[in-house]
Amino acid sequence: MMTSISARAEIFEVPRFTGPEVIADVFETIYRRRAVRNYSNEAVSRAEIEGLLEAAIMAPSAINAQPWAFVVLQGHEELARYAREGRDLLVNAAGGTADQTHAPGLLQMVSAPDFELFHGAPAVIAIYATDANAVPDCFLAAQNLMLAAWAMGLGTCPVGLARPLFELERVKVELKIPPSWSHALAIAVGHPSGETPPTPRRAALVVTWR
Repeated sequence: MMTSISARAEIFEVPRFTGPEVIADVFETIYRRRAVRNYSNEAVSRAEIEGLLEAAIMAPSAINAQPWAFVVLQGHEELARYAREGRDLLVNAAGGTADQTHAPGLLQMVSAPDFELFHGAPAVIAIYATDANAVPDCFLAAQNLMLAAWAMGLGTCPVGLARPLFELERVKVELKIPPSWSHALAIAVGHPSGETPPTPRRAALVVTWR
């Protein structure tokens, strides 16, 4: 059964003004967000998930189509099963791909005994594009979600390697996803365990500035 999430803000107060404090908070969240790969056993509440979804759907989209849909997975056994299936898909793909440019490193990573597709997170939110050309819009929703999570004290990690799993016809049937919808991105969500240090960033590559 599909559930609609209305655009409201019960988890944290939405600022009604602009000013130095709000600008500072926005930039701090952008600069401090981390891709978290270590999570505690603490569950993510339904209210927290709803807050993340409400932030996600505030993202811009072409002609305001809002072409996104969400799957929320929180069952430990189900997440573990999908993580194993996704790992097996990656192992087979890396071992048999014709393009071997990145395959050796990928195969080594996903074959490691401690590899876990969703990093042991207690929740995963998969975003689907309801239109074939709308995946970029879903990426904007994903960024909103991840920034909101950090502001709420949660950690997230975008899991691009889960795309083959969530594109499987069988998995779409299980998740009640229409076959025409395209998987955009899966995001692991949970309470961080420990600190995640920042990663260095290269300077912006500006090719043309006229």
